[in-house]
Amino acid sequence: MRKGTIAKTIRRTILALSCITFIAGTGVFAVQMYSEQKSSANMKKVQAMASVTVQKNNKVIAAGADPEEENTNLVTLKMEYLTKKNSDMKGWLRIQGTVIDYPIMFKEDDNDYYLEHDFFKNADRNGLLVLDKRCNSDLNDNHLLIHGHNMKSGAIFGTLKYFKDEQYMRKHQAFELDTATEQRFYEVIAVLDTSANGENGFKYSDYINLDDKETFDTYVANLKARSLHKIAATATYGDELLTLSTCDYTMKNGRLLVVAKRVC
Repeated sequence: MRKGTIAKTIRRTILALSCITFIAGTGVFAVQMYSEQKSSANMKKVQAMASVTVQKNNKVIAAGADPEEENTNLVTLKMEYLTKKNSDMKGWLRIQGTVIDYPIMFKEDDNDYYLEHDFFKNADRNGLLVLDKRCNSDLNDNHLLIHGHNMKSGAIFGTLKYFKDEQYMRKHQAFELDTATEQRFYEVIAVLDTSANGENGFKYSDYINLDDKETFDTYVANLKARSLHKIAATATYGDELLTLSTCDYTMKNGRLLVVAKRVC
């Protein structure tokens, strides 16, 4: 075979392989886009269920609730309505001015299920917010650890990274958490990069249970010492803490923590 013919054959082969690679890549991208759109649509359904209300005698009542229970707290009614749809939902977290407006899920001895499934228990790479399995499902611990994926789309905890910017943090330092019985408010006391396995000398996951003063004080001291921002607000033993955790890529096995204390 002549050199020219061989060269043409090689070029044609390369072109064919390039086309196959392009088509395959396009197919994968299309599947990911479809999955993301489906996930977003399902989440909007859940958020709609959480926000819909009805009116009776000039009193706001949660959708699906018994309108005769006029003295029942609105938050309680909404939580009852949502937990009827999925009993694994234990709370709802909102950070005003951000996209974080999600249910908090809990599955006995399992942190992974709702990191891979949506509210309707469909497989979902975005997942949901997950209350750590070592916490009490009634959200009455003095420290709640909530996990969520750091999605490139910004979904779930994909926007927590913006808390590394102090100006952003100052604008969004108030958190709202609905439980089965009440609405709680928190303020940020620390934002930090750390390691999931304690390679940097601070294994934050060892501090879920803060039942004694020494453990509580050690956890808070580590938070404040490692915080990316100087924040006047702090916590003392007896306060209730909320730690939001997501993957971070500034170090091996990195985690970004945004920690807040309850103010009311």
